[in-house]
Amino acid sequence: MSQPTPILHHFDQSPFSEKIRIIFGFKKLAWSSVRISRIMPRPDLMPMTGGYRRTPTMQIGADIYCDTQIIIRELERRYPTPTLFPAGNAGMPWALGMWADRPFFQNTVNLVFGFIGDKVPRDFIEDREKLRGGKFDVAAMTAALPQMRDQFRANIDWIEAQLGDGRPWLLGEFSLADVSAYMNVWYARQSLATMD
Repeated sequence: MSQPTPILHHFDQSPFSEKIRIIFGFKKLAWSSVRISRIMPRPDLMPMTGGYRRTPTMQIGADIYCDTQIIIRELERRYPTPTLFPAGNAGMPWALGMWADRPFFQNTVNLVFGFIGDKVPRDFIEDREKLRGGKFDVAAMTAALPQMRDQFRANIDWIEAQLGDGRPWLLGEFSLADVSAYMNVWYARQSLATMD
C-alpha cells in the first residue's frame, strides 16, 4: 500500500522550510506545497496544528508534524533510503544540526535583519515579538552588524575547515549535517543582495 504524499505548509523564505525541501529532493519524494503567510494570522493552518505557529508544518494523510526535527525524524522513518545518517552515524549530524539551528541561526537572523535595518516591515517585527515573547530589536541588530558579520564568517570558516581537504560533504557522505549547515548559508544568500 502506498503512502500518502507529504504536504508541506511553508513559505518560500523560511530557512527551516528549506531544510525540509532539500530533504524531499535528496530522498526524491513527491510532495505537495501549501504556501502560508510569513506572519500571522494563518486561519487555515492553526486549527490543524492546535495553535503551533512555527514554520514549516508537514501533513501526511491525517497526521500533522510540527517542528523541523520531528518532521525530519518522521521522513527518515517513513523513507529510510537514501538515509540522512550514512553508516549509521546519527549523533554528529544531529549535533551539527543543533549548532546550525540555534547559535548559527541566531547569528544569521541578526546579520540579515541588521543588514536590512529600517526596511523590515512593522507588522513583521510585531509578529516576531509575539513569537519570541520579547523585543525583536532591529536597531540593536543594525548596531551589532560588524560583530554579526565576524560571527557569521567564523561559522562559515568552521564549515570551510571541514571541507578544506576537498571532500564534498561535511562527514564524507551527504547527511543531515550538510542540510543543516547549508540552511544558514542559503538564508543569508537569498536574504541579502550584497554583503561587505
